[in-house]
Amino acid sequence: MKIALLVFLCVLCSNSQELRPTTPEATSRGTSDRSTTRKVSISFTGTVKSIEQLGERQLQVIPVDFDSRFAITVHIEAVTPSDVPLKVDTDRIFAVHSPAQLFGVREEEIIGKKYRFKVAWSSTRTSSRFYELKAIPIVDDGM
Repeated sequence: MKIALLVFLCVLCSNSQELRPTTPEATSRGTSDRSTTRKVSISFTGTVKSIEQLGERQLQVIPVDFDSRFAITVHIEAVTPSDVPLKVDTDRIFAVHSPAQLFGVREEEIIGKKYRFKVAWSSTRTSSRFYELKAIPIVDDGM
């Protein structure tokens, strides 16, 4: 029994390289291991169209928080870089925990306003996820 346990531990240790996360250096150089991860910081400009609680109707959302409770619809007007899943002149719905935490103001002050958003995106061959959404208001100074 002890030998079987020792063999099992050796097998686990030899496969531990597969469980290590991809380092940013390896990703940026384009070297590939068994699960190459692409990590991108995306900036986009958009106007908030609506905010609603999740669960009231079925929506196709992009989750950006673990405990998402609200759906925020944003009309995307510009995206950098261009080779990411967010596209110009589309409406995307982001699932967030709290609009007040994301925007720092009440809901009445958010809808119809333009923001500069930043979000992190990572993808592998089999999955993709967004996280760390941030919103910065764009102040129109009338010029």
